[in-house]
Amino acid sequence: MRRHSKRAIATAMIAACAMAGTSLAACSSDDADANTIVVWDYYGSATPVKPAIEAYKKKHPGIKVDYQVYDYDTFQEKLSTAFSSNSAPDLATIDMTWVPTYASQDLLSDLSEISGEKLNGASIDSQYTKGSVDAMTYKGHKIALAYDFDAYALYYRKDILEAKGLKVPTTWDELVEVSKAMAEDSNGDGKPDKYQMQVRPDTFQYSQFLFQNGGSIVDKSGKKAAFTSPEGVQAMEYMKKLLDSGGLLWDDSQGDSTGLPGISDERIGMFLNGPYMMGVLKDGVPGQAGKWAVAQAPFAKKPGSYLGGTGLVIPASAKNPKKAWSLMQFMLTPEQQELVYTKAGAAPATKAALKSPKLSQPDPFFGGQKPFEVFEKAMATATPFPYVAGWPDIDQEITKAVASAIRGRKTPKGALEDAAKKTDEALRQ
Repeated sequence: MRRHSKRAIATAMIAACAMAGTSLAACSSDDADANTIVVWDYYGSATPVKPAIEAYKKKHPGIKVDYQVYDYDTFQEKLSTAFSSNSAPDLATIDMTWVPTYASQDLLSDLSEISGEKLNGASIDSQYTKGSVDAMTYKGHKIALAYDFDAYALYYRKDILEAKGLKVPTTWDELVEVSKAMAEDSNGDGKPDKYQMQVRPDTFQYSQFLFQNGGSIVDKSGKKAAFTSPEGVQAMEYMKKLLDSGGLLWDDSQGDSTGLPGISDERIGMFLNGPYMMGVLKDGVPGQAGKWAVAQAPFAKKPGSYLGGTGLVIPASAKNPKKAWSLMQFMLTPEQQELVYTKAGAAPATKAALKSPKLSQPDPFFGGQKPFEVFEKAMATATPFPYVAGWPDIDQEITKAVASAIRGRKTPKGALEDAAKKTDEALRQ
């Protein structure tokens, strides 16, 4: 009922704007307080959004910004409620894994229309990698612009590899062998408990192996699960093999999804994760400075990773989309994009920001390495999750399948086939 009511309102607005001879964006802002932009942000205390807003207001003293902060864990529910009650903000940070759900329900503004496909005077596509452009595009239109990105690389204890005379793994087989050789049994109980390879039972890690093996989550039609293919089953079998070869299962029972407690007490010596973990390591284990390095994730058939991160969106019901777009453009200038790294420890999404001096200089924590170069390559070969309405349910089913398969409760093929049945149901929504 609410969705149909909202669409009726939107249709009426479009018709009224058309009669007035102006765009929906311009028309909407005329009906609102044209000098106030409502912004919702989930970054938390280390946000790059707030200082960017302060800088924006100095350049635009006549503009007011109603800046509201919400906890990440409850932000999606808060935003969904706002969409259904027609009380959404003008601009919001959003996890890119949420975009498929909102985009498929026509809840996000068409940024291609608002922007004319230009960002700060240049083509939007020219300022992002192809993977990012794909992630920002739904049915040929931009519906979000990437603010930071998440693509996986291999973090490893460089000092331990060197002490053991091991080379950085570049293939799946090499990762298994290095994982075996790196892990140690420090208490003599016959089981490794130090310098293990972290294995996480979730869609993020499984999809990385799936993509590296040439597989996909859904078929080209977007209407049927594709991860039960031989490539998908092999990816699941590999995760179990990795766990059985000196790996450490790290799930929600540890209470910290990053693995920081295991990194701190040195149970974890290698893991696959995104650039935000650089900040986690620096803050969480400063005493391990100089011991870590990053490298391209080992792969089977081709490099690959899931592509996620934070996007900036203008809800379809935004009351001031024109001013919101002005602020969004400002936040995506190279100078403001640097704040994503300097304030939040994350990786800015635009090409220009990744080339800035602050991000391209050697990093002492990583032994003088330039780690952003590794993540930039990872982003170039990463794949976003599919834009389908039932994605939250699909994500949940894949995660359940991974957990049951690598724990040996089901065969990899059986677990994936069960997940595929639920996935097909979700795709028919």
